[in-house]
Amino acid sequence: MNGGDEDASKSEDSLRATWSIGPLRPWLKMLAERQLSPALRGRIDPSDVVQQTLVDAWRGHENFRGNTQAERLAWLRTILKRTLLRYDRDQLRTLKRGQGREQQLQAALDRDSIRIEQLAIDRQPDPRSHADRAEQTLQLAAALDRLPNDYREVLTLRHIDGLSHEQIAQRIGRSNAATRMLWIRALEKLKAVYGDCSGRL
Repeated sequence: MNGGDEDASKSEDSLRATWSIGPLRPWLKMLAERQLSPALRGRIDPSDVVQQTLVDAWRGHENFRGNTQAERLAWLRTILKRTLLRYDRDQLRTLKRGQGREQQLQAALDRDSIRIEQLAIDRQPDPRSHADRAEQTLQLAAALDRLPNDYREVLTLRHIDGLSHEQIAQRIGRSNAATRMLWIRALEKLKAVYGDCSGRL
């Protein structure tokens, strides 16, 4: 095992002991997949981006000043942003400089996370606290990660990207009726899987 692998192993052990690292992975992966630079898709595995984000979180865990899961997720989004920017720089040999690029990426990550949270709340209305919403966000991301690709795509396009059924039909190359039926089946499957994930996490 080389030094990098040892660091990764230590990071996992440390984070598992205090953070329950498992539930964080699907959520981070979903955000990474959506915000990875188009030029890097197919070249970089989003799981590698997640792994590096978790390693950086472990190395800098003493800098975390929050007390809640919601604050932890916000902190991890910032680390994920830095990881994505580093991949841009290292893999593309170019860096979109300036605060504009960083602010745009941070805003996109925050927006996606809020929309995942909203979809999670819709599955279980009236959460009791911010902590509940944070946990539901992780559960929803885990549930989406377990869905078939076509189900996950139609739900993501509808509830996170905010596309209409007609726009989704054009995007995925199906009729409007077939797209609506796919969306209904995907919602039913998500409901079942989300309940299972809620029991596991």
